[in-house]
Amino acid sequence: MNEESLRIFNEFVHDVGKLKRKDRAGWIRHQIETPESVAEHSFRIGILALVLAEKFGLDVNKTVKMAIIHDLAEYKVPDLTPFDNVTKEEKFRLEEQAMQELCTKVESGPAIMGLWYEIEKGKTPEAQFIKRLDKLEMMFQAQEYMQEQPDKDLELFWEMIEEFDFGDLLDIFNSLKQSRRLDKQNSA
Repeated sequence: MNEESLRIFNEFVHDVGKLKRKDRAGWIRHQIETPESVAEHSFRIGILALVLAEKFGLDVNKTVKMAIIHDLAEYKVPDLTPFDNVTKEEKFRLEEQAMQELCTKVESGPAIMGLWYEIEKGKTPEAQFIKRLDKLEMMFQAQEYMQEQPDKDLELFWEMIEEFDFGDLLDIFNSLKQSRRLDKQNSA
């Protein structure tokens, strides 16, 4: 790499590194002490993709890549939640702009951008799986926070997710709900 290429690559790495210091907005809103970062969230989705994708007949490599990049735009765009009153179209526009800017900094940018568009369109089995893993990971995190910080009311997360279609991950979600019920019984 020449000096300019190295400078741009280093900028890319620093931009991506911002995700390690960006706390997830939903947990901040609920006053969770030491909330997970966007990077921590993406890491666990990556691990879930690694261990589950093949079981469901998906391309493991592609699914893990999607897990890692699904929230990359948040290096620049806020972690927007349903409570932020931002339309889906506006959220997409902001995130697309951030991703385009980020992806110009590396040779693999077009491939990353292509995977990000695939996730956003949600039409392929891998993209749909990532959307499900995104919600499933959030619920694992909610359960952990409820155990660690029982004074925090996170019921809203469970209520909002009730209508979500977990598809092939429904058994895992149901086992998580069952575990939550047992936790609630034991704490009563």
